[in-house]
Amino acid sequence: MLTCNASILGGWRNDPREVERSLKSLPRPWFASEASHLFGTGADRTILLYKAFKDVNSGQYPEYPAQQIGDCVSQSFGHGVDLLEAVQIVLQNRPDLWVPTATEAIYGMARVDIGGLRDFEQDGAVGAWGARAVSTLGTLSRTLVGPYDGRRAKEWGAKGVPPELAAKASAHKVRTCSLVSTYSQIEDALANGYPVTVCSPQGFSSQRDSDGFCLPQGIWNHAMLIVGVRADTRPGACFFQSWGPYVPVGPLVLDQPGNSFWVDRGIVEQMIGAGDSWSLSNFEGYPKQDLPARWSYVGFA
Repeated sequence: MLTCNASILGGWRNDPREVERSLKSLPRPWFASEASHLFGTGADRTILLYKAFKDVNSGQYPEYPAQQIGDCVSQSFGHGVDLLEAVQIVLQNRPDLWVPTATEAIYGMARVDIGGLRDFEQDGAVGAWGARAVSTLGTLSRTLVGPYDGRRAKEWGAKGVPPELAAKASAHKVRTCSLVSTYSQIEDALANGYPVTVCSPQGFSSQRDSDGFCLPQGIWNHAMLIVGVRADTRPGACFFQSWGPYVPVGPLVLDQPGNSFWVDRGIVEQMIGAGDSWSLSNFEGYPKQDLPARWSYVGFA
């Protein structure tokens, strides 16, 4: 069973007006127009982008700690930045040491600098705030901030990131964040190495079935990261969540991470209909990229 209360430890604020405000300020707001040259590149393909994590982390998936407050938006964007960096280390054959991103900094910048909140009482952020935070203000590494701490997230989410640290964030920006509005756009993004954050009220069961899927159940105001797509007899997307390394429970397939579950395509389409899902690129725009064949599969694993 879940080790935390999903109805409490979500943290997504559903605010279409704030999404619209952010779209007006982002230089490349729409994936449909910014990545039109990628149209169809992900169709009928299975892309297991999460395998990039193993390639840069000594053959193991990172065991992210469970979120302790309603900071899921920053968790989803932080994990997205991490996966984006892992992909580029592999594709560019870089010798860089892969280091996780400090989610507390994203949370503080999203809420205080972008959202204008100074509130200790109510957690949470709009997904669009996270998109603007990582692309206009930047990110910080765990090396600088230290291990995840919910108390730090709470404080920074009300007071902002300390100035001496915030000044260092601008050197590590996500170059492009764009709104994703269709499942085919998710496929095209993943097929070229660009993860997608999804914010929605859709909840799920805490038990994976024999195919690694969780069924829709209940309401979570939650943000998660799409780290894979599959095009087979049961098409869907793989969601990376922030409630610890062994949640949910049940069978793992296609070498998926222990903190992930697959979601049927129709449900994913409903989720992105909430209008607050974002693709991440560390380029200006979305250049086409050829991914390693090992990040896919032939038949079921």
